[in-house]
Amino acid sequence: MLGAMLTVSACQKEAKHTEGVQHNVEMKYATMIQLKEGEGYVAAEIKNPWDSARVLHRYVLVPREAEVPEQLPEGDLIRTPLSRMLCYVSVHSSLFNELGALNAIGAVGDGEYMYIDKLQEDIRSGKVVDCGTSKAVDVEKVIDFSPDAVIISAMEDNNSYAKLFNVGIPVIECCDYMETGPLQRAEWMRFYGLLVGKREKADSIFLAIEKEYNGLKNKVKDIKEKPVVLDGKRLNSSWYVAGAASTVGQIITDAGGKYVFYDETSNGSVPYSPEVVLDRGLDADIWMLKYYKEEGDLTDRDIAADWDGYVKLKAYQGHKVWGVNLSHTDFYMVTPFHPEVLLREYVHIFHPEVMGEGYRTTYYQHVEP
Repeated sequence: MLGAMLTVSACQKEAKHTEGVQHNVEMKYATMIQLKEGEGYVAAEIKNPWDSARVLHRYVLVPREAEVPEQLPEGDLIRTPLSRMLCYVSVHSSLFNELGALNAIGAVGDGEYMYIDKLQEDIRSGKVVDCGTSKAVDVEKVIDFSPDAVIISAMEDNNSYAKLFNVGIPVIECCDYMETGPLQRAEWMRFYGLLVGKREKADSIFLAIEKEYNGLKNKVKDIKEKPVVLDGKRLNSSWYVAGAASTVGQIITDAGGKYVFYDETSNGSVPYSPEVVLDRGLDADIWMLKYYKEEGDLTDRDIAADWDGYVKLKAYQGHKVWGVNLSHTDFYMVTPFHPEVLLREYVHIFHPEVMGEGYRTTYYQHVEP
């Protein structure tokens, strides 16, 4: 089997030739992926998130039923649409399901986090192969399944899946999660649509997301009364603060709020002392947090019992706390590619008059006394 896979790998390398005429496929927001269309193929170049001067990976997508063009740019050859992929990322499984391509997933890793009923049924029945965990990729099991591609989150230290590069299986390193803005990440769905033969559907969904997101943003941009917003909660000895350039920081601003840590320029999360966050967020009007609680939802009493510092917050005292119970929702499977859903909820929380009396949130719920 290994010899056969290496032979496939060699054939893929032989298919690389001089680039023909190419046209850029416009990506309005995404910064870490570039798509170029040539005669009979689409080339995707993924930037290295950890070294801007380097390319992480190049892929050349050629329709499965077509002959491989004589002239191709450098990159791993991928025949599309994928029909037996190995998917390691729950948010991508959710997107493929939305695109109507759930059947393209023939195997999964970390499948217990993929909250899709049909997929779970297929895993239990053995129709979809369980390949274990992304933290310790079982190379022999992957070779035995022989997927047409492996979808996995890119890691700076890729030791867990590096061996797959040598066995002829295209490894699609996804770094959409490293994008620094809501629409930037969401636009990656256009690439994933190409992988599963759902280009038009993916483009259509993204255009609808873009329209709603920017429409909501424009509705609140001129509102003068903007609530001050604190985000997150203490975790042991640290409070991880989302930077103002992160998706959370940007959505707070886009929803017409003033972020407590507006001057934290990071596009990720930064650990702070809980006492520092408490001091800066003491007078915040609204406090938003995420938590796990298997039985019931969070209450004011639970918050006070967790840390007595919380009770000093103005938002706590004024019952202006909103939380997402991550044990009860598909929050992380849906919202990364649907930032308009989050923006909708943030706008409702900050400016309820904009969304109207009939609007009900899906994820963030008011924490009751």
